[in-house]
Amino acid sequence: MSKKLPPEFEVTIEKFSQTGEGVGQFENRSIFVWGALLGEKLLVKPIKLSRGKAKAEIVKILEVSSLRRDAKENHFLTCSPWQIMPESEQIKLKKKIIGNMFLNINGKLPIENFDITKSRNNWSYRNKMEFSFALNDNKKLSLAFHERGKYWSYYKFDECVLAIPKISELSKKIIKELIKQKVKIEDLKNLVVRYSYNENKCLAILYVVKEDFKIFDFKDKDLVGFQIIYSNPLSPATVITKLLHKQGKDYLIEKISGVKLKYFHNSFFQISPPDFSVLIDYIKTHIKKGKLLVDLYSGVGTIGFMFTSIFEKIISVEFDIKAVEAAKENMRSNNLKNVELFDGATEKQELDNILKNADTLIVDPPRSGLHPKVIKKILEFIPKQFIYVSCNPKTQAQDFIKLKEKYKATSWQLFDMYPQTPHVESVLILEKT
Repeated sequence: MSKKLPPEFEVTIEKFSQTGEGVGQFENRSIFVWGALLGEKLLVKPIKLSRGKAKAEIVKILEVSSLRRDAKENHFLTCSPWQIMPESEQIKLKKKIIGNMFLNINGKLPIENFDITKSRNNWSYRNKMEFSFALNDNKKLSLAFHERGKYWSYYKFDECVLAIPKISELSKKIIKELIKQKVKIEDLKNLVVRYSYNENKCLAILYVVKEDFKIFDFKDKDLVGFQIIYSNPLSPATVITKLLHKQGKDYLIEKISGVKLKYFHNSFFQISPPDFSVLIDYIKTHIKKGKLLVDLYSGVGTIGFMFTSIFEKIISVEFDIKAVEAAKENMRSNNLKNVELFDGATEKQELDNILKNADTLIVDPPRSGLHPKVIKKILEFIPKQFIYVSCNPKTQAQDFIKLKEKYKATSWQLFDMYPQTPHVESVLILEKT
């Protein structure tokens, strides 16, 4: 059983964890603290204990790092815990953390000479925001985020500095409309607002927890569509149980590297399209022409559709049925004749037939990484070139343990697509040994 910690104690931050928390030691226990900087001496209180470690929150900063800057918002620990340090320092830390992560997992780096590309925008870059609700000091509805690690407690605010400005503007208007409609907070779950650079407009989805919720229209010049969706209150996620009201469109159209991409309100899409275009440009400089490109976890075609001109055929595989539906429309709207789509989980496909003639393989899996069955098949057929895009370098590093049996890295680049946070996108260019 873990020994209890004092209600408050002092700790000095010695390093950063793989997830971006400051880490110090107290009574032979590792203490993880969000919002802490290297070298700072803190007075903290524990919020979660486990064997050999604990999570804590700052009560007072006793010795302040010279790098510390003021946060721009009260809820920064939830959405962007690194906004307290300069972007130049964030870049250095991300490269160091990811490098050490690969060293610890693989024993050596995939390639010694790797770098990180800065984001085009340090603020106001997120094209999707999901808000909770709370009551402000005047007992009126407000946007809110759960406090990190405290799902019973909320930060109340008007806008988030990571959001595209039109998302913030529209969200505040929706709050005013909810107040006008006298909607009770206990009837609400979440508000999701998404933005398209291509259209310069937003799509809004209000999730409610009552099936008999009183519906209303909400129109705005910056809105392409508005929906009210009943979401099972037993689930904390924004699941779609029943569509109650639909006004306008339920999708947006974005443009990346000259290709128009439709995606639905509940489908995955890149958070920062301008930065993702830079990532695509990097892949373009390394990808080799061939007969067959296989794109696994392909979404609406965000990566594979960029390379239809240099391959005779592209096979795309995607689990999300709505994303596949959008991908089909994206094929038609971009006049792409050489793409074949497969729907369903990648690991459940007939991968023998899909991979057997592949010259190049591209994957962009979820944070959990590649399924073991998929890795097994990749190593069986060994496409000549393998491009691994990852939003979670830890699982990418774990997958690379197996992949390096048949592949070597020829290029490796990190992309700081999520400034003010510890997150980073990693792209490995691999070739058959």
